[in-house]
Amino acid sequence: MDNLEDFAKSERAMQNANRPRQVHPKGWEPRVDTAKKEIVSRPQSKAGNPADHRWDEYLKDLGFNPDEFEIIEPFEIRSWDTNTAEGKDTFYYYKAKIISKNLINDRDHDYKALLKEIKNSKPKAQKVTGKSSFIVCLSDWQMGKRDGDGTEGIVKRINQMIPDVTAQIKELRKNGVDLANLYVFGLGDIVEGCEGFYDMQTFTVEYDLRRQKMIARRLLVKALKEWSPLFKNVVVACVPGNHGENRNQKGKAFTTFGDNFDVSLFDEAQEILAENPAFDHVKFVIPENELWITLDVSDTIIGLAHGHQFRTGGRYAHQKAVNWLSGQAFGMTEMGDADILISGHFHHLFVVNEGKRTLMQCPSLDGGSDWFENITGKSSYAGTLTFSITPGKSQLPWDNLKVV
Repeated sequence: MDNLEDFAKSERAMQNANRPRQVHPKGWEPRVDTAKKEIVSRPQSKAGNPADHRWDEYLKDLGFNPDEFEIIEPFEIRSWDTNTAEGKDTFYYYKAKIISKNLINDRDHDYKALLKEIKNSKPKAQKVTGKSSFIVCLSDWQMGKRDGDGTEGIVKRINQMIPDVTAQIKELRKNGVDLANLYVFGLGDIVEGCEGFYDMQTFTVEYDLRRQKMIARRLLVKALKEWSPLFKNVVVACVPGNHGENRNQKGKAFTTFGDNFDVSLFDEAQEILAENPAFDHVKFVIPENELWITLDVSDTIIGLAHGHQFRTGGRYAHQKAVNWLSGQAFGMTEMGDADILISGHFHHLFVVNEGKRTLMQCPSLDGGSDWFENITGKSSYAGTLTFSITPGKSQLPWDNLKVV
């Protein structure tokens, strides 16, 4: 060592260890298994005897016709041994969720009308190329809410939002953005629900849950019908919100995370669009029983969560979002990889860049909240968050952000 640099130089035989980024689905792969959070791209082996995997005999024992009802797994069985007068005997306990196979198709006439409408639709798909993606965030419609200009105002804004999004897509393409993929994200609270979310809700709600879902479903299908022919790949993903929870009379969710009306709306939209081969390029990513999902959108990892799980971390919504995402990163979940976290729930827009991550909170489309405004003095503007992603475009992973 003869000079200052030699004396000041640290010895380092190897660089920092790092964990390879996990693989996140893009949404249009052969199959996305959201329950296991993995992509299944190879044919699955058939069961040796399909009858072994059915629960018909259990249904019959319980008094249900297997042709009309089915068991939704997981099907839980417990057994224990006990001493009886005849000796040792084994007892069993069964727990299962049983639903009607005909709940939607046979009883919901509006559902059948939408099926007929989609079957007769003849959309003309455009031939587009590129690597960029356009994102539309549908959040907090609160369909059925009376506050402000009520349900009529909500429907009016959504009906205007649909062509506004189309115009935004055409404008970006005109300006040279090569949009090939469309991602439509349902961020939860699409319906208002009827009771159990705040004290005045039952008195102020305008429509029962069936009508809320019917109106929201028609508008969702209308939007997908208009936008999907404009793209090569379309991915529709959703997460459950708190207003979609199946709650008991005490106002508490009592089934599962997946038993959620926000999610079932997208189940129904998927079934409806599947009736027309012209919509085969539209893929759905619907969680089985999770409150969040992640997707690889043009090489950017996007995480979706409604936001009602953001409980602690500070006074403001973005502080709570940072704290929640920090916990996911600490726990090394797939959400911990997110470059962009998109949420709703708090009904106002914020875009916060925290280091290499961006937090986006979506505005709502309802007419406001009389209760919240009277309690806090705060109100927010209605709108729908949209933006685009082009790989390698800039330091930030997103571009062309606009609220329509």
